[in-house]
Amino acid sequence: MVFVALCMTAIIGFIGLGVDVGHFRYVQRNMQTAADAVALAAAMEVRICGGIENCSAMQAAAQDALTENGYAIDNFITNCSGEPGSGLTLMIDNPSCADPNDPNSGSQKLNYVEAVITNHVPTYFGRIVGIDSVTVTTRAEAERGVGGPCIYALDPNAAGAITLAAGVLVNSKCGIIDESDNSAALECLVGLGITAPSISVTGGAEGLLDGLLCGSQPPPKTNVARPNPNDPLAYLPTPDSASDACKTTTSSSYTGSPSQIQVLLGIGGNIVFNPGVYCGGIDITASVLGTIMFNPGIYILRQGPGGLLNIGTTGGLTITISALSKITGQGVTFYSEAGSNNLVHGFSITAPAILGLSDFNLSAPTSGEYGGILFFQAPDNTSQGSFLLDLAQGSSLNGAIYEPNATVFYGVSALSSTYNILVAKDITFLAGVITTFGNDYSTLESGSPLNGDNVSLVQ
Repeated sequence: MVFVALCMTAIIGFIGLGVDVGHFRYVQRNMQTAADAVALAAAMEVRICGGIENCSAMQAAAQDALTENGYAIDNFITNCSGEPGSGLTLMIDNPSCADPNDPNSGSQKLNYVEAVITNHVPTYFGRIVGIDSVTVTTRAEAERGVGGPCIYALDPNAAGAITLAAGVLVNSKCGIIDESDNSAALECLVGLGITAPSISVTGGAEGLLDGLLCGSQPPPKTNVARPNPNDPLAYLPTPDSASDACKTTTSSSYTGSPSQIQVLLGIGGNIVFNPGVYCGGIDITASVLGTIMFNPGIYILRQGPGGLLNIGTTGGLTITISALSKITGQGVTFYSEAGSNNLVHGFSITAPAILGLSDFNLSAPTSGEYGGILFFQAPDNTSQGSFLLDLAQGSSLNGAIYEPNATVFYGVSALSSTYNILVAKDITFLAGVITTFGNDYSTLESGSPLNGDNVSLVQ
């Protein structure tokens, strides 16, 4: 009986241990599910935060996700700035910092969000031996998506939604998507073709050798379902300043204008533009030794009166640059509003091959709601865009061209641009140049704008 009693004591002890351990595992599994949900919800706000670590929107989303998973928050901390308290503690880290070996940690990794939940779980049988509770910690890390295609033709039905004209080679480091279901959705004329990691066409392709030159590296995949969402930048809101009144400045340094600004520089001359509302748009012709500077910010281009004589109705942005000129703008976004006369309400950036002697650098913001967006045309603006530039080494055109309901004619040899994005209804590649699209988004604090709010768990 003594032996049985001793055995029963041991057996009961093991049963108690098993109950407690099973309970801890159950609690841990539920907490891990909650941590996953919190990390995903917080990462959804990376774009809204616009480069601000642990912004209020991210904190609110994280706490709401934890509450929706049935947990009450006793303590809330961010970026490893404190220790867990006596109750349930939620820590949100953007960028991640809890694990020193995490390859996704670091101040430049703001597209990663880490969630750590710590709770003190009471025991059932452990109290017999003095163990009243056990600390359970779960961790999850989510990433706002990166990579993917960078050229989209959104037209659902047109022939030649993407057209390659004579003498053009498109060399893209990221995928191409043609959403037209037409049998000739992708058309190649007498040209050098397209090289890209992937070329997806909802319809078909036509060209020499049955479309071989449209994508010999690799051949295009036809009859591919449209992506969902079909417009990867549809989430972009209209800039708040788009509702502001026309500004009144009529000379450099401009902060906006009541009518079209016409800049014709001869030999020399310096013009400075600042963010604002430009009614009538901006028309620049830069000759020898002209210098144009756009300071960082959002430029609203609105339909308005014509230039110096107030003749006609104009809008949009027109830049024509010649030799030995300099046009720069870092951290700029140009937004072209819709108007009753769309024929004069688009983007036109052109220059001859002699631009190799000039300095041309326009780059989108690296953070904020419009991080990575250089040219943004209102969805109800159908004016075509034209981007024909022969950029020398040292010049660049970094940022997205987004014209969702317009045709874009594109021929930019931007040798030093780190990333390029082109999203338009229809796209025609023109001019005898090698057009290169990069996909290095490392300068953007929230990653590629094409990913919208797509997030995924990485740890």
